[in-house]
Amino acid sequence: MKRWEQGIRWSGPACVLVRLPAVAVLFTVIAAPGNGAAAAALEEAERFFNNSAIPHLRIEVAQTNFNKLRRNPRDYVRATIREGDQVYEEVGIHLKGAAGSFRPVDGDKPAFTLNFDKFVDRQKFHGLDKLSLNNSVQDPSYMTEAICSELFLAAGVPTPRTGYARVSLNGRSLGLYVLKEGFDKAFLRRHFRNVKGNLYDGAFLHDITEPLERTSGEGDVPRRADLKALAEAAQDSDPTNRLARLERVLDVDRFLSFAALEMMTWHWDGYLLKKNNYRIYHDPDSGKMTFLPHGMDQMFWQPNETLLSIPRTEGLVARALLQPKEGRRRYFERVESLLTNVFTVERLTNHVNELRARIRPVLAAINPDEARRHDDAVTNLTRQMVQRVHRVRLLVNEPEPQPIRFDANGTASLTQWQKLDIRGTGRLDNRKEADGRQTLHVAAGPEGKCTASWRVRVVLRPGDYVFEGRVRTAGVVQLEKDVATKGVGAGLRQSQGQSRKHSLVGDTEWQHVEYEFSVENEPTDISLICELRAEKGEAWFDVESLKLRKRGSPHAEEKKK
Repeated sequence: MKRWEQGIRWSGPACVLVRLPAVAVLFTVIAAPGNGAAAAALEEAERFFNNSAIPHLRIEVAQTNFNKLRRNPRDYVRATIREGDQVYEEVGIHLKGAAGSFRPVDGDKPAFTLNFDKFVDRQKFHGLDKLSLNNSVQDPSYMTEAICSELFLAAGVPTPRTGYARVSLNGRSLGLYVLKEGFDKAFLRRHFRNVKGNLYDGAFLHDITEPLERTSGEGDVPRRADLKALAEAAQDSDPTNRLARLERVLDVDRFLSFAALEMMTWHWDGYLLKKNNYRIYHDPDSGKMTFLPHGMDQMFWQPNETLLSIPRTEGLVARALLQPKEGRRRYFERVESLLTNVFTVERLTNHVNELRARIRPVLAAINPDEARRHDDAVTNLTRQMVQRVHRVRLLVNEPEPQPIRFDANGTASLTQWQKLDIRGTGRLDNRKEADGRQTLHVAAGPEGKCTASWRVRVVLRPGDYVFEGRVRTAGVVQLEKDVATKGVGAGLRQSQGQSRKHSLVGDTEWQHVEYEFSVENEPTDISLICELRAEKGEAWFDVESLKLRKRGSPHAEEKKK
């Protein structure tokens, strides 16, 4: 058995071979002995997710309940769901979504949670009790949830399956949605023999040391003693003892795959990097906790990013496991195995092609312009995924990055600048000016809303620093709705710091700008950024002038006029 397959649990005779797009994936389907209804529901759900047809769900909400969703969008109300001739009455429905994806019920594209047995006992939708209809407003490709779910499943990490649906609300067409199975007992039954354990919701910026909401469980571990045991093990100050304690309370094998894939797919809004978008299940049979991925609609955005940076790792369990040398060795071993067996260009691109063949005809039928925009989004996603695979292959063979070196004046030159323009909003090139000056150039694209940049990664020890350089602009108009959380117009900053204070807009001659910041943790991997955030205009950054200086050190060179 290959190392990556060790995360799959062979818990009994009900092992099923399920064919997902472009890959055959083995996982365990477990039903309680003698529970024919549960087994039948599992089989029906399998048929539904293996069916390439995209259903049309017509949601009907009475005006009284519609008004309730306006006032309290997270509270369940009753609705009727129609799928062809099939009618589901008294379905529980509420709105879902975080800051970036939430839309009001009478907005352009609200997202929903549907609970079919909330008010009608044992009512199911194709064997499912609960599902989500995600509006995918942060993923114009509609693909990353499906692609990443398949990757995690292939690596033996329990993950909800995904599909698609056309959705209308009270006769108003809302378009295409990503349909995702819910985290409920029907989901748990596919991956664990005992589904009576505690299931916790990893809320935004909440780690296991906080009172996470328990969404399922039958009181097998009172007062969250399971979470407390995991937190205590992760906080053990002795690295060797810590690893041994984690092995007793955490499914470490699955967590290694979970952590590796979060970084390989660059799940910047997940557990490792943000303490967000995760669930934890305590398996009463093994006594161990399993992390489950969630919210994978903003993936692969920065394909050149790091593969592991302990100072940037916010999740307590990830830091505890990966800080010791032995933990990092096992982590990189798992990454290599996944690169060979799961995370491959062929697998990813084949999956993209299969999903596109399903999605595009539906989008074209809804709106030809949306189908064309989808083509551009798929092209961009494919490029990012291929780039990420190649980058991970390079990173896994590289030695751990070393802190940048400063000269006797406390100054370091910056080279190896890379472009970053996730949404294709700008034009970037490295050009030579008439006076011989080498520059990094960024111009807003024809559609505006430019958030493009040049970046370089550096590793820094604790201390105070100044990122400096010379910049000029032409015709820069700040973003219409820019709230200045990062900065306005053109300027310099670092990826983990505060908003920059300087804001170059309009027409400016060459001028010296500085961005001051501090590093508190041992050694920290950050990106230094030359950016343009603008509706219109362009900016130039003088390459020779771009320096990193230890604060308090003399300038390595005179500021250029």
